[in-house]
This record gives sequence, structure tokens and C-alpha cells, in this order.
Amino acid sequence: MKNKVQKALSIKQPFASLITLGIKPIENRTWRTNFRGRIYVHASTPRKFDIALTDDQTRLALPVLEKAFSGNLPFGAIIGEVDIIDCVINHPSIWAEKSEGVFVGHTFYHKEGIKPIWNWVLANPVMYDEPIINVKGKLSFWEFNK
Repeated sequence: MKNKVQKALSIKQPFASLITLGIKPIENRTWRTNFRGRIYVHASTPRKFDIALTDDQTRLALPVLEKAFSGNLPFGAIIGEVDIIDCVINHPSIWAEKSEGVFVGHTFYHKEGIKPIWNWVLANPVMYDEPIINVKGKLSFWEFNK
């Protein structure tokens, strides 16, 4: 069987689990991607577990947060896959961080000195029954050979 090489992205927990379970269909980044397609989701090893969620997000995330509080979330592992299908600013999802600025035509003008937040739109999530453990993540996209 030929090895499968594809892009991977390291994401902090509990967000990596929320994405692969289909609860969080947006990944927020300060950089735009033109990539469209399937990626591996890597749950990065945290320096500190610290998240801020709205009430609506907390209600949706509760099953994953319960696992987090009991120490049952995987870290340093490929935990699933997802498709990146779009990259926009100010998506209507409750998971999308908003950017201050204005669109003129197809160009977004943001406040000086403040980077816009890009909302990567995700689809077709899969969480693995067994994560691929002991995988060291990297910044940006990186290649993983399964």
C-alpha cells in the first residue's frame, strides 16, 4: 500500500477536536490561504490550556470540554481530517472571529496596524477512532506522510 502524503495543520485543543467532530466549521487565522482540499488535523501540544468561548459556543462545545477537563483529549497527534473549502472575512458562523474594516468591491480594507482575521471554511470532518500519536506539529501547513 502506497503511503498517503498530504498537508497537515496544527490546531490547539479543544478546537482541533471541535473541528474534527463537525462542531466548529471555521478555523480563524491571521493569514489567508488559497489552498482548497483535504488536510490532516494535528492537535498540538499546549503550553497552556486557555480558551475563551461565548455562551453559544460553550453549549455546542460542552461534550469536548468535558473530555478536556477530565484529561481525555489527545495532544501531539493527528486526530482526523477536514476539507478547506473557502477562505473569507467576517463569515456569519458563531465560530468566526470578525475583522474591523470595509469591503470595496472584492478588496477588504482593515484598520491600520490591525491584521484582518481570515475565516477558513471547513467541511466533511472526520475524527479518527484512534489518533496517530507522537506527531510533532509545525507552524503553517506542513506535510505528513501517513
